[in-house]
Amino acid sequence: MSDGSELDKLLELVNAYSRGVVLEDGGCRVLISERGARVLGLFLDSKPNLLWVNPKVEKIFSEGGWNLGGLRLWISPERNFFYKKPETFDEWFCPEGIDPGDYRLTRADSKAVFLEGRISAYDHILEAQLSGYAYREIRLLESDKGYLRLRIREGIIGEYPARVNPWVLAQVPMSYAGAGTVIIPTKKNAEPIHYFGEIPKDRLRVLANHISFKIDGEYVSKLGVKPEDLREPGLGAIAYLFRIDKRTWASLILKSQNIPLSQEDCLDVAKADPNLPRAAIQSYNSGPEAFPDIKFGEIELQLAPTINISGRIFASAEYDVIAFIGRKNMILNKLRRTLNVARPKLY
Repeated sequence: MSDGSELDKLLELVNAYSRGVVLEDGGCRVLISERGARVLGLFLDSKPNLLWVNPKVEKIFSEGGWNLGGLRLWISPERNFFYKKPETFDEWFCPEGIDPGDYRLTRADSKAVFLEGRISAYDHILEAQLSGYAYREIRLLESDKGYLRLRIREGIIGEYPARVNPWVLAQVPMSYAGAGTVIIPTKKNAEPIHYFGEIPKDRLRVLANHISFKIDGEYVSKLGVKPEDLREPGLGAIAYLFRIDKRTWASLILKSQNIPLSQEDCLDVAKADPNLPRAAIQSYNSGPEAFPDIKFGEIELQLAPTINISGRIFASAEYDVIAFIGRKNMILNKLRRTLNVARPKLY
């Protein structure tokens, strides 16, 4: 499906249930939905969407569900807010007060969108309510043929007795070739965290300057990388490389200087074992045991935690969303320059 028809149909659907805005510059178009304050579309040079959108998106909109696709803002630790039985990690659910929340679009033009809204969630471990506001500023910072860069600022203010990490998740599509690759730049001898249990060796590789993780929608697994394994304190990135068609490759990169600095600032514990180290950067691969009729992957950043002053929490963080499309060698060159990763292991 071409950029024009895919974007137009998706915009029409968004406007039937919410309000959609398109940022545009040259061959770049970015679709944002007011509902959920989501980035639902990244389109370059008449190519398909670089973000995954649920094929049942209209049904999700009509039912008020969470799994629309795109790029969203959540909060962590997931165990506290997303499990009704957090001690055993049972009865997962998505709090409606977090997603879709209650956002409204306050200002927009062709290059920037500003959204703000109420958020709320109950902490089932602390038995405490989080209630507050979030804002998202999404700005089309740069664009060129086969390239775009968004700068996104997230803010949270509210009442809550502890701290949370702003949690950014981009859902990514399957590769034309069947399997795509997540790349996370790391120090030498990095030790990946197996959040949901041991990730099979044919799905994960640890190399001298990066970790590679397989995305194919065939096996539920989650990778984590702790802040101590990143190359520079507070600076982290994650990339997804995949084929769009026979000749065209794409990469989607999340990159931030507002990454947690240490274990103390990473609040999301591993489901496999809460005593494992905690991650600042994560990636998820779906599977039929969790989603029998859809396939997607996720690239995720845990951003620096909120400050807590007398029961009031505050956070402000920003990150870049960088996208490239082109021939394979060009994409690999861009990856090397952007993330300083040479000879990445690809699936």
